[in-house]
Amino acid sequence: MLLDESLLHWAASGPERFAARTYGWTRPTLSLGRAEPFPGEWDARALGTAGVEVVRRPTGGDAVLHDQEVTFAVAASIPGPWATGPRAFAFQVAEALALALRGLGLPASVVAPGQEESVAGPPGASPCFARASAGEVRVLGYKTAGIASRFTRGAALSHASIPLTPRHRDVASYRHDAASARAELEAHARSVGEAIGHDADPVEVQKLLLAALAQCFGVDLVDASFEEVAAAVP
Repeated sequence: MLLDESLLHWAASGPERFAARTYGWTRPTLSLGRAEPFPGEWDARALGTAGVEVVRRPTGGDAVLHDQEVTFAVAASIPGPWATGPRAFAFQVAEALALALRGLGLPASVVAPGQEESVAGPPGASPCFARASAGEVRVLGYKTAGIASRFTRGAALSHASIPLTPRHRDVASYRHDAASARAELEAHARSVGEAIGHDADPVEVQKLLLAALAQCFGVDLVDASFEEVAAAVP
């Protein structure tokens, strides 16, 4: 999370900066939205007993259980050469994600304003995948990826969680309202693997995603470490 926040500051320090990275998690981790209270609705003892780490994202949104998924972050200068504002940037990231999922044969689409499944509650009122907000991605009526963003002067950062298995719905087990949270997740969320009917290859998902980001933003992406990215542009 600190690395992603560093990419946001890096993007804000120049007019034409763009960085994207995909990653996984070495252990199950609950990431809280930037404004979400903790413990609040969360059972800290149950999380500790299950060995689930808890971190806070620099982006907004509600909590996500990261395990058996592909996570990605995109940071870019705004308006940048893509000539976009913050909200439009976040929607463009979502369009790239939907394009990547369509590469798997899934009819993925971005939730437009007014198509939300429910009115958002206060931070932490429900897990991220319990509802689909505008600018997130659905497949066959189910939320398949969660996206959260943060905007600073001159830059934007978007995070996305792309579950590959039903594991993400186990987040309900660590809430005080476990039964109702589980029912919401069962009603509104499905993983990529469930949508395609077989195991999803994380490497394939990552490749499709990076190709879609390059296409949607008109950039050429090259492999680089954070140190190389920071040193490449003064």
